Formats: sequence, C-alpha cells, structure tokens
Amino acid sequence: MDMRKKILVLALLLLTILEISAQQRSIIENVLVNSVEEKVSSMQKLIGFDDAQAQQLRQVELNFLQEVNKAERCFLCNKQKRIKKLKQKRDTELQKILERDQYIKYDAIENERIQKRPLWAN
Repeated sequence: MDMRKKILVLALLLLTILEISAQQRSIIENVLVNSVEEKVSSMQKLIGFDDAQAQQLRQVELNFLQEVNKAERCFLCNKQKRIKKLKQKRDTELQKILERDQYIKYDAIENERIQKRPLWAN
C-alpha cells in the first residue's frame, strides 16, 4: 500500500510538471506570435509590401523563431550549426516572398544597416 501511494504521488508530480511545461510553451508561443506580428507590420509600413506577402512573412518568421527556440532547448544538438542552417533556410524563403529591392531593404533594416523610417523608391 505504501508503494502505491509513492507511485501515485510521483505520477501526480509528473503530471503537474507537464502541465506547467505546457503553460510555459503557450506563453512563449504567444510572445513569438506577438513579436512576429509587430515586426512584419512595422516592416510592411516601412517597405510597403502587400498583405499577401506580409502573411507569408509572418509564417516564415514564426516558423523560424519556433525552430530556433527548439534548437536552443536541445541538449545534444550543435546549436550554432542548427541555428545557422535555420537562418539560411529563412533567408532563402524571404527571398522567394519579397522582390529583390524589398528583400534588400528588409535585410538592411533587420540588421540595422539603415534607419527605420519609410523607404520609397523614387
């Protein structure tokens, strides 16, 4: 009987830990979604790409951040190598979505090579 109580307590403890972990993931997920929304909206105002492109960018950026988050939590992974590959994949996807001049502006703003203010080609 004493062993059953121990097993029951351990099982309840494990379930509690899993529940807390799931709640933390949803908090992180919400932060990532909000971050992506803010970033893409800001870039859209600055660069002027259309709503369809913005939606595609939101998906690419969110997927990238989620995968980086997974890589950061991986104990046995080569984090730097994995993140480098994720950045290359993201970069390729951005170039497919944006026109060349839009991509150059997006990259320059993101990497702080130019100031954040509306950019219009004259």
